[in-house]
Amino acid sequence: MPLCRILLSGTFLTASVGSFAAYWLMSSKLTWLPDYLETVLGWDAYRAGLMVGAGAVANGVVLLVHGVVAQRAARRGRPGSLPAGAGAGVLLLLSAAAVTVFATAGADWLRVPMMFGPMALALPMMTVSQTAVARITPPAQRGVVLGAVVCVFALGGVLAPLVLGGIVDAGATTAQGYENGWLFTAGLLAVAGVLTALFLRPERDADRLGVPETPSLGVPVAH
Repeated sequence: MPLCRILLSGTFLTASVGSFAAYWLMSSKLTWLPDYLETVLGWDAYRAGLMVGAGAVANGVVLLVHGVVAQRAARRGRPGSLPAGAGAGVLLLLSAAAVTVFATAGADWLRVPMMFGPMALALPMMTVSQTAVARITPPAQRGVVLGAVVCVFALGGVLAPLVLGGIVDAGATTAQGYENGWLFTAGLLAVAGVLTALFLRPERDADRLGVPETPSLGVPVAH
């Protein structure tokens, strides 16, 4: 099959955009969150480091819970009530809302809980994208196409620190710059969430491309 048919499908494009946004968020948190907690919120280095580490643990918990839920859905063998892609899109939108609250809340009691789970709801998109793209790709071409998805979302890890740093520098104050940067990230997640919910349709695109389902891929990609 010509690769362009796969790479231009709605599923591949939205899987790439969604995973790019999710990786952008993860990279932004790893590179800029400690400095934000210290310079804007006035936390000491120990407390900031503790919170960043705890947030990383929360990221792992979110991914684990998503995997367990997806596995149970696969064992039931029943399709979800929502279209494929809707679940992943909703998670991206919820993560966008959490980032917005984190950026604009004026109190730590409201801001801090966003780091422990809600902001990480975007991360399952990186695994959902792999499953969805594998579903629409013939086995002989799967390695190349999956590599293309990784190439796209890995760019988020390169661009996020640079772009967010530029937005912070452009702000009237450091605090305003960070708020603008987090809101930019929230906007990226929201756009990706809407596109994913509307256009991530692996089963439909697989039928259109003539890719039969294989036993190893009979797993719901978004529920």
